[in-house]
Amino acid sequence: MKAVQLVAYGDAVEGVEVREIAEPDAPGAGEVLVATKYAPINFNDLMVVWGVYPWKPEPPETLGNEGMGTVVSVGAGVTAVKPGDRVVLPLFSRTWRERQLARAEDLIVLPPEADAQQAAMVAINGATAAMLLDSFVDLQPGDAVAYNAATSGLGRWVAALARRRGLKTIGLVRRAEDVETVRASSGCEIVIPDGEEIGGYAQQLAGASVRLALDGVGGASVDRLLKLLTERGTIVVYGAASGKPMEVSAGTLIFKRVKVEGFYEGHPDRAVRVGPILHDLVRLLGPDGVKQPIAAVYPVPQAKEAVAHAVKGGKVLLSFGA
Repeated sequence: MKAVQLVAYGDAVEGVEVREIAEPDAPGAGEVLVATKYAPINFNDLMVVWGVYPWKPEPPETLGNEGMGTVVSVGAGVTAVKPGDRVVLPLFSRTWRERQLARAEDLIVLPPEADAQQAAMVAINGATAAMLLDSFVDLQPGDAVAYNAATSGLGRWVAALARRRGLKTIGLVRRAEDVETVRASSGCEIVIPDGEEIGGYAQQLAGASVRLALDGVGGASVDRLLKLLTERGTIVVYGAASGKPMEVSAGTLIFKRVKVEGFYEGHPDRAVRVGPILHDLVRLLGPDGVKQPIAAVYPVPQAKEAVAHAVKGGKVLLSFGA
């Protein structure tokens, strides 16, 4: 069967190849054989090839941190899933391969109305958004959360989950032309171009109790989020898409008494929460549910072209066929 593997560290395109690997064994007791349908190319997948991610396997190694597929067969004692069920694949299970064995208890069965491509992307952005909103501040209805990268898939999930909880949302976007798009597509209430001074939005922000800010960008964007926070607010750093160090005003930290936290979904205490969270989130993947933007879908033989596209920007999916 085909798999997309890391063959060398460094350049993301040259560092991956489509290779033939051995088929999985027949599923044993408690196991399930799943055929992959879609798997996204995430920024953390690229980071693995660049050699800057905590996971540094010895090449060649199959990549892929999330995806969805269809159950082919089940082992003895498995009753929770059956052949034909569409499922979310286990997090960090090297999903860039045509088939894999998984423990039945690690699979999340999708409702009939769930969009397959959206389901392939829910385990990281959806679960991360839920934990960011739940783990650091005891947010109450009427509180506000501010976040950058509001055009991203994670930004869409933050807006959707915050709205379900009665929270106000303030999103920062890189370009002014993205303001209306984010308002219309995610329902974010206040959208601000990341390069503009926050002071120009004083009237819109009046009375907002911004107790939580979420940073996935780094650089100067962090300081703009800090300025939005109320006193004793918390900023949680979950990424650094800009590749730049955080630019933070010492005065803001000192006089606002801001708390800074870090978040990584792969930490054991976080990873164990993903499954229970996904049981709830997959119900939001229907026709009127959360829609993460997808830039393109590539068949597996075009994996290098897919990675090149992902490096330039936009969410790209690998398609493993029927």
